Formats: sequence, C-alpha cells, structure tokens
Amino acid sequence: MSEKKYVEYNGEVINEIRKELYKVIPEDYFQENFGKRTPNYIKLLLVRETTGYLIIRSTEPDEVISTEIGDKEVVVIPSRKLKAREKLTGLLLCRKFGVVHPDLEYNFIKRAIQLANPNSLVFGDSVTEEKEAIGLPARVLYEWSYSLRSKNEIIDELTHNALSEEGTMWDKESGAHRESLYDVQYIKPGVYFPQFIVFPDITPEGFLHVLISVMKTTRYGAQSNVMDANIKNHIVAVALDQFEPAVSSYTLSREWNDSEVTLDSVKQYAVEKLQACAKVVITDKKESESGENDENKNRAEVRNNLQSLLKLLTNLLDDENKLKEIYKKLLNDSIAYLVECKVIREKDVNNYLGELSILQGE
Repeated sequence: MSEKKYVEYNGEVINEIRKELYKVIPEDYFQENFGKRTPNYIKLLLVRETTGYLIIRSTEPDEVISTEIGDKEVVVIPSRKLKAREKLTGLLLCRKFGVVHPDLEYNFIKRAIQLANPNSLVFGDSVTEEKEAIGLPARVLYEWSYSLRSKNEIIDELTHNALSEEGTMWDKESGAHRESLYDVQYIKPGVYFPQFIVFPDITPEGFLHVLISVMKTTRYGAQSNVMDANIKNHIVAVALDQFEPAVSSYTLSREWNDSEVTLDSVKQYAVEKLQACAKVVITDKKESESGENDENKNRAEVRNNLQSLLKLLTNLLDDENKLKEIYKKLLNDSIAYLVECKVIREKDVNNYLGELSILQGE
C-alpha cells in the first residue's frame, strides 16, 4: 500500500492516540492502512438496553419481528436495523469534519470518487448512479440480536387512532366516529439485547470511528422521529483471537435460563460465554476477581483496560481537534486505498479534495 500523503494530518497526535489504544488492544490486531486481510479478529460485545419503546418490524406493519428458539418465541433485531442507524451517525460525524463530498447522501453515491470517505470505506458502500457498479466491502460486520426473554414478557400492544384535522375521532361528513383504530406491538423499556460487532481487519482510526458511532446513536427502529431516545449501548467486552470466536446472540438466547434479568446479570452471562471460546477477552473486571493461575492473571491485566478504552473515546469526543486529526487520517487512508485499487485516479484527487470542506480555514 502506498504511503503517499494525500491529506496532511498531525502524525504526533495520531501516534499518541494509537499508543493509548494499543494499551488495550495489541497493535497486531490492527492494520496500518486498509489492505489485505489477516486472520486476526476483534469481536465487540454490546448489550443494547431499551430506554424507551422500540418498534422493530419487517413484513408485518403492526408486529415485532420474532422467531422460535427452543421452546420460546423471542424478539429479533436484524443487523441492518442496527447498522443503518450507526452508519448514518458515522456519516454525520464525517460531515461535521468535512471528509465527505457535499453531494453525498446516505445510500446515494453518484460517482466512484465519492466513495473516498471514511464512512463508506469502514461501513461499506456502493455507487448508485454510474453504469459500472462499484462496491466497497464492509470492514465491520454486524450480527443479528435476539432477546433473552420470551416475546410475551417484553412487548406491549398499544392501540392508536388516526385523528381528523380537528384532532378528534369525529367524522363531520358522516356524522359518526371514525373507525381508524389499529394496534402496534412495541418492545418495552428495560429489555436487554446482547449483540456482537466483528472487525476482521480494521485500522485503529476506523475502529474508533465505529465505536464513536455506536456510542452516539440513541434512536432506533420505526417511527424514531416521534419516539424517545430508545436504546443505550453498553460496551461490555472486546474479544481478540486469530479466528472469530464461535459465539453469537442466538446462542446466548438459546442457552439463557436465568430468571433474574438485570444489566449486570446479562453482562456477566454474555462475558462468560465469550470467555469460553475466545483467546483473550477484555472486560472491566478487577484482577482480584480472577483465578490464581498465571494465565488468568495475565488476562486480568488486560481486562482492567476496558475502562481505558471507554476513557479514550470520551476524551476524543471532548477534544475536537484530536478527533479531527483522526478523520483526516481516515480520509487519507480512504483515498490511498481507492487509488491503490484503481477505483479512482490519482490525478483526480486534488480536484476532489478541493470540493471537500475539511481543509477550509487552515
């Protein structure tokens, strides 16, 4: 991969941020630039907690999506309904720092060169207008999420009505009450959905972009414009391995048999299942809670660092100057990768950069 700089960024700031990140996740699990993939995997465990009513539906306009697991029917959140919201947050972040073309809209890319932006490269994207379709594979893989409890325990069915222009149910033309009543199934507040996001190969800056997008997204599902912020995302653990650990939200739901459902009990259960199949699992548990053998002590030293990762994310969000350098680096890597792959021509890069706003005022 070419090391040519298309966008100037502060290398000292990038090195400082990477140094903090590598204290939590070893450098071997990241790419220096976007390029060929390796066997190293980062698997992020989230617990998504509903903090308001949530509508997750597909073919049925009034029912949540559900499926049978063993002897229970559980609620399902397809991965696209989570990724789409977080990819949109990622786009807003990229717009904030001027690293996307001003004409680019969500899921609407007119020219191949507009793919040269951090969000498209990390989350995956494709050109929608040119005759020769060009697509970028995602560098972050989302999994489906399944509720731990049965559907009948975690949903409410509420009745709605379609009011007249006067705001009543009275139809003045017919002289009778309108009959436009309908029921909608909602997932209740206080429900927990474990979910995994997988990074088969990612740069440090791309990884941070996804985590920030997850942290800053709070509205999901249908009718989000008239709903509360309805999901809080808890980053619970990070698993590291040469190949992806064989655990999923489905297996967590299938094997769940604990009657007590609290955030702590769900976190502990999910982490234990992850630890059973992953080489290294980073959590926020204290060393005193681990076993006495050397392997467990070594793991405990790593686990203490999850709070360091969360602190790094919080500090970056509080320091827009450093955050901007991350997005400059991501833009540079995006352009370099697409030039290397011959998706865009190097001679077109300067004109493209001139159309962006990241360098204005510098």
